Amino acid sequence: MGRRHLFELEDQHWLPNQLRSLVTDLLQYQLTTFELYKPIIPHLKKVMQTTDCHQIVDLCSGGGGPLLQIQETLVKEGYPVSVTLTDKYPNLEAFRRIRQLSGNQIDFKAEPVEATNVSSELKGIRTLFTSFHHFQPEAAKKIIIDAVEKNAVIGIFEFTERRFYNVIGTILLTFLLVLFQTPFVRPFKWSRLFWTYVIPFSPFICFWDGMVSNFRTYSTVELQDMISDMKSETYTWEINQLKSKFGLHITYLIGHPAKSGQ
Repeated sequence: MGRRHLFELEDQHWLPNQLRSLVTDLLQYQLTTFELYKPIIPHLKKVMQTTDCHQIVDLCSGGGGPLLQIQETLVKEGYPVSVTLTDKYPNLEAFRRIRQLSGNQIDFKAEPVEATNVSSELKGIRTLFTSFHHFQPEAAKKIIIDAVEKNAVIGIFEFTERRFYNVIGTILLTFLLVLFQTPFVRPFKWSRLFWTYVIPFSPFICFWDGMVSNFRTYSTVELQDMISDMKSETYTWEINQLKSKFGLHITYLIGHPAKSGQ
């Protein structure tokens, strides 16, 4: 299945922040409830050991994604780590809630952060969870180049995939999941119920963006092409897939300086 960069509603600047936040909050709930990114924990531990880096700078964080759960798991397993959430459209309400739940182990940047040009002051392992597919190939490659030029560790993780199984699952399950899960998403908001059950914008956005996300997701071959002209003697790369729950796969790229003390 070829890659198609169709438009996602969440990416549109005209989409009200209220609706964008409802969608990212729901995604954060799903990623946490189903623990879809749990299989990448050993890989994060490995890169933390290799680079001696115990900070994560999460790019395109949305509603916080799986970071609260990942941070808690790493700490429990003896890998203390601090996390900074960032986004081009910061969901400050969600960020503040996650900071509180984490006991201030997770912080955030209130101002917009561009993943293609991250400030050198933001030091740590750069992560992108379910967000790399939002970028066209040229911009996607710039994200990787920016990390390399600034000698930063980068980890890209996507549970979406250009696969018939994923597309059918999105078609059959999205509306049901949104309708069932919305009352359990925190913080509770009457607006969340209104835009789900009265005027169903939230389930429609989740359905459309979920479909498009699968079509947009880069394959391991395409990720390999992006780094093909980056010198292997200065950076170490790992590109592969992991099995997750419900028959899903996590496509990932991890890159770090070959000789780094960070």
